[in-house]
Amino acid sequence: MKHSTRDLLIGWSLLPFLTPSRTRLLLEHFDPVTDAARAPLRFLESLLNIDAKQADLVRTADRDKRIKTLRATTITFEDDDYPPLLREIIDPPLALHIRGDRTLLKRDAVAIVGSRRASPYAINAAKAIASPLASDAKLVIVSGLARGVDAAAHEAALDSKGATIAVLGTGIDVIYPKSNTRLFRRIERDGVIISELAPGTPPLAMNFPIRNRIISGLALGTVIVEATSRSGSLITARTAAEQGREVFAVPGPIFSAGSEGTHRLIQYGAKLVHDVNDVLDELPDHARVHMKKEKLPEESPLREVLEVLSKEEAIHIEQAAQKLKQPVPAISESLLQLELGGWVRALPGARYVRLK
Repeated sequence: MKHSTRDLLIGWSLLPFLTPSRTRLLLEHFDPVTDAARAPLRFLESLLNIDAKQADLVRTADRDKRIKTLRATTITFEDDDYPPLLREIIDPPLALHIRGDRTLLKRDAVAIVGSRRASPYAINAAKAIASPLASDAKLVIVSGLARGVDAAAHEAALDSKGATIAVLGTGIDVIYPKSNTRLFRRIERDGVIISELAPGTPPLAMNFPIRNRIISGLALGTVIVEATSRSGSLITARTAAEQGREVFAVPGPIFSAGSEGTHRLIQYGAKLVHDVNDVLDELPDHARVHMKKEKLPEESPLREVLEVLSKEEAIHIEQAAQKLKQPVPAISESLLQLELGGWVRALPGARYVRLK
């Protein structure tokens, strides 16, 4: 592709007023889309509902001085390495700014999103689903780098030697939230980070719902783990449904506000997820594998310890010892073996949560 065509698409990605609804109009009215650069100003003003100055910027976007430094780190809509599933949605980004392994964008993926103020149950569920999808099914895990469920899904994929994609609601060079800086660097090194927003774009509230269509658009299906009735994760569920992708929801305790959104999704037709096979069963044949459920032998001395732990909330080691009527040192070794075997996860403060 000629530099001028790529430059125009990159230049458009730097114009904040070119929202997804406006780039969709460009795709619908121009073939190739770059013909918009030769369209009459008044036509662009009318089509995109913009002023004359903005219309002129649309026509001359390839002259932006920033483009030269972005060519090597941007994938445009007409490049061969543009994500094929994302190309299918009704309002695909015309350019994606990239950090990391861009080959992951062409692999089969599943999105996992949910509450930022995630409960231990939600963190546990996100990891329990993401880990086998990434390690055994070899699917890429897509999420939004937010606190809570998103971060847990990314971490589980990386911890299991799998792959993950983080879709930002900021510029590619803006880390948000700051508490995820270490995770950002890890994904940058071992996964891939993408954004359709111009470098330097701060965390504006209006941009996060917009980026959610990219999260679902990259994936064969989207799993919602814990969401209130007003959660942004429900926007991702809606965009997934509109894109014709599978929607999954993990049920939660009926007394938790975080279960309301996921339970409503299930009522409206999302598939209930009890374990990872519920996700895999709905994927295309080429992306489907069946995961065997591991069980501890009935005679295992670890079973008694495992049975006192909960998947829904963390239990302190002293509380577990009291239930078993054993001293703490007596069950400490068992908990370590269960942790190494992937049956439990240790949390700060000597607390433990059951994984399976």
